[in-house]
Amino acid sequence: MSRTWKLSFETADSAAAEQALETFGATVWANGVASAVTSFEVYFESRPNLDNLVLPPDAVAQLKQLPDKDWTTVSQQGLSPISIPPFYLHGSHDAPRSGGWLNIEMQAGAAFRSGHHGTTQGCLVLLAHHLKRHRPRHIADIGCGSGILAIAAAKAKCRDILASDIDETAVRVARANSRLNHVAPHIACFTAIGMAHRAYHARRFDLILANILAAPLTGLAQDFEQHLTRHGRVIVSGLLNEQARNIIARYRQVNLTVERKIIIGAWTSLCFKRY
Repeated sequence: MSRTWKLSFETADSAAAEQALETFGATVWANGVASAVTSFEVYFESRPNLDNLVLPPDAVAQLKQLPDKDWTTVSQQGLSPISIPPFYLHGSHDAPRSGGWLNIEMQAGAAFRSGHHGTTQGCLVLLAHHLKRHRPRHIADIGCGSGILAIAAAKAKCRDILASDIDETAVRVARANSRLNHVAPHIACFTAIGMAHRAYHARRFDLILANILAAPLTGLAQDFEQHLTRHGRVIVSGLLNEQARNIIARYRQVNLTVERKIIIGAWTSLCFKRY
């Protein structure tokens, strides 16, 4: 096990902290909440250069090296399961749920999006709502991270799913989680920047999922429209509530309009359809 570094701090502005850490390229989860203050712990495989990390003014960060141990796994083992009917996300240390739930097991060491972030939950709510009335045949998950959204779609019996991420480690994690959840034959995971990959060339999808950040979502609007079937949907997140208006305006320029909107805390998730 390699030596690990832990960055820890508390802040009342958790949304700004999450955005700063995600922009910095760090895996994010809140380790606990006390009143209005959220405690963060972020783990690195080597000593990080924090010169470009801009945290909220009230955050006093501490960085220290930890002894040999899988601290990512230890930290995530304390996270509780997530219930978003019909999906039930749980760690390897939790039992699956019976009674028709679609169980999604996320390995504790798989640090890319455990499902506890408001953006992931918002996407799952929108996906669950969409699947009540539609059965998309072809799905693209852009910026798949740990593969939660692609796996959720496969658990709901969608069978042609492309899942890509700019980060090679995320792709490896998504593949491992697909195998863990017995849906690997239905999900093709690969590294790509946006939809710039031969696997997307000349293809159209009934559903496009993208839980990333506002800037790449803005840049991908045209690509999403071009790769969407006539009656398809685009579900996006990674947006602070105040960023949603600009995304809605940009997607309106490519003839996509909001069908449904979910707000969880400081984060907004959107489902678009064609005009």
